[in-house]
Amino acid sequence: MKIKKTIPYNIRKILPMIGIAGASLMMGGCQKEKPPRDIELTFTKDDVSNIVLIHPKEQGTVISREVSDIIKYLDAKPDIRTIYLIPHDDWKNVSAQDITDLRNNVLSYAIDYSPKVRGRGDFNFRLGQASNVPEDSLWYVKHGWTINEYYNRQQH
Repeated sequence: MKIKKTIPYNIRKILPMIGIAGASLMMGGCQKEKPPRDIELTFTKDDVSNIVLIHPKEQGTVISREVSDIIKYLDAKPDIRTIYLIPHDDWKNVSAQDITDLRNNVLSYAIDYSPKVRGRGDFNFRLGQASNVPEDSLWYVKHGWTINEYYNRQQH
């Protein structure tokens, strides 16, 4: 003896249920975008490798510079909002000419490379040195750094 059991179903209900089940398998869920974030790169007067790569040429003393691979990598990432360049170390032994050289040979390469790159932090130059090169001092401040902020706060 063979027993057959029939399961009643309604085709109008089954097809949408199969469609919903199939769609839920295909969708992996909502992917949240990473919130934009800021990155801080530090540098010292002796080590600016986070900012520029300096390549001496084989013939003569001509030196070529380019933005570091770190900045290029971070600039290409869409979830990076701002790349801050932060000076560390003591900058009191830096002369007015060194302030100009730092701007022209290091910092401007990164600042000009991407609008994501900005300055942050304070340069504690020897008093009076930054005022010897006012156009450079204004450039530093325009791009986010402060100059002798600790000293200025002590005076007020």
